[in-house]
Amino acid sequence: MSRPALQLLLAASGAREPGDLADDDLVELYRYPEDGRRRLRTNFVSSLDGSVQGLEGKSGGLGTATDAYVFALHRALADAVVVGASTVRREGYRSIDLQPWQSDVREQLGLSPFPALVIISGSARLDPAIAQPGQGSGGPVMIITTSGKPAADLVRLRDAGMEVVESGRTIDLEVALDLLTQRGWSRLLCEGGPGLHRNLLAAGLVDELSLTLAPVVVGGQGLRSTAGAALAATVGFDLAFALLGADQTLFTSYRARRPSILAST
Repeated sequence: MSRPALQLLLAASGAREPGDLADDDLVELYRYPEDGRRRLRTNFVSSLDGSVQGLEGKSGGLGTATDAYVFALHRALADAVVVGASTVRREGYRSIDLQPWQSDVREQLGLSPFPALVIISGSARLDPAIAQPGQGSGGPVMIITTSGKPAADLVRLRDAGMEVVESGRTIDLEVALDLLTQRGWSRLLCEGGPGLHRNLLAAGLVDELSLTLAPVVVGGQGLRSTAGAALAATVGFDLAFALLGADQTLFTSYRARRPSILAST
């Protein structure tokens, strides 16, 4: 995939001047801090009227050339991609495979060949075909689910090559992320869905929020980037930078307002 033109509009730190970005500049903007601490970044694309679903009900319907590239860059920089089961089913997820340029980025940064796909699913009712990449080779697939299920309900997933982790009567998201960190997966990317995103925010686990605004309006009753009950309190973020694609797609990156996080980035 050739990289579409992207321009830096604003860097809140003042460390970079606005202007066109080279490949290395873009990687440097988005890559995770090298301090060994766990970081969870969430990534959503939204229409101008706030929907994270296109006309056909999938987020891909909002995609532009620049969004496709930045989406792929996020994956290239992550150790693991964390997704809720509903999004996996709706969007047709498979084991994550990469294009050559993504593999080059990972090699340059000393990352493993592929990011893992980690699915959060209370029911574990998933198609075993998810373990197979769309083409070529792909990364590992882990399912984190609740305990107490009959072994026969999980054997087909394990036989397909997925790792199934049973995590108590309910899934504690902080415990789940700690498990991933213990595996050496400290660079975490959540691609949804809105219910999982809401719960991660409620638990104070989101460190960065990357929100892309596609230059379209869709109307209807599409989902927002969060779904479910209102949070007990608002969660504050500070703008880190903003980019503009040649196709008028706007990319924003926000950091959670937690001094212990911001001081080290």
